Amino acid sequence: MKIIAFDRFRPGVTMETVQPYLRDEVSNVWRLWKAGIVRENYARADEPGVVIVFECDSVDTAKRYVADFPLSRAGLLEWDYIPLDAPWPLENLYDAAIDVAEPFDRTIGAGE
Repeated sequence: MKIIAFDRFRPGVTMETVQPYLRDEVSNVWRLWKAGIVRENYARADEPGVVIVFECDSVDTAKRYVADFPLSRAGLLEWDYIPLDAPWPLENLYDAAIDVAEPFDRTIGAGE
């Protein structure tokens, strides 16, 4: 199962507050990435923080990994989680006769 986890700074926390923890934080995420637990990692574009895509069996498992992050242990972050699964009807409704011809990207040449 994929779990999207995204954080935000707790009130009063700044980049200067988190700076001393960043090396350990990044090293921990990299360790999990190499183990196949973290699949993707992004910086948020809307505010300071990250979005991490975990590959694990449950949200509770992702929460255990996040709880071990140095910034989480220091109480500097709040986290939200979104569990993802394949859309159920996708396989059941798939019709191989539809949209099998090129171009697959139908926006190519649109409006010309």
